[in-house]
Amino acid sequence: MAKKIINILSTVLLIVLVIIVVFVFISRISGKSPSIFGYHVFRVSSGSMEPELNIGDIILVKEVAPEEIHEGDIITYNGEVGEFDGKVITHKVIEEPEEADGVWEIQTQGIAEGVLPDPQITYDQVEGKFMQKLSFLNKVYAFFLTPYGLILFVFVIIALFGYEMISLILSYRSLDVKDDDYYEPKAKKKSKKRKK
Repeated sequence: MAKKIINILSTVLLIVLVIIVVFVFISRISGKSPSIFGYHVFRVSSGSMEPELNIGDIILVKEVAPEEIHEGDIITYNGEVGEFDGKVITHKVIEEPEEADGVWEIQTQGIAEGVLPDPQITYDQVEGKFMQKLSFLNKVYAFFLTPYGLILFVFVIIALFGYEMISLILSYRSLDVKDDDYYEPKAKKKSKKRKK
């Protein structure tokens, strides 16, 4: 029973790690944040939203319709103008968004002292609305950025992969043994001689 539980847990952990690696790989190639069921995960890289969001915070962002964005919400968007060009920005909506000729216009700004309002953006730049901080992921992410964390991460992947390969080889061998037993010719019964 304990062996089955270990097998299940190791398989699930390996699948989760593979999914994470695949999503990170896709995000690196496409240049976009991976999305799972309309949710994105971002890491805050500036202090423009302090003290509400600090540098290094991992945040969960949800894709929403333009009608769901209101004054006071925090949104993440792709900057296209000036110093924001090519950057992913997470700032607060400071005015109620307005629609003009089918285009939603949104005004945002960082809440830190001395931060000026952002250039106005449109809804098509929006990645989503801030839902919550992922404090646990923040600690894990920070740990795996250290040399020891990276070594541990690689070790865990190799150990899990090796364990799965050994389990697979052993299961194939047990199947081969069963097949050999099945096809082994049965001993011939000794025929009794008739008495004349």
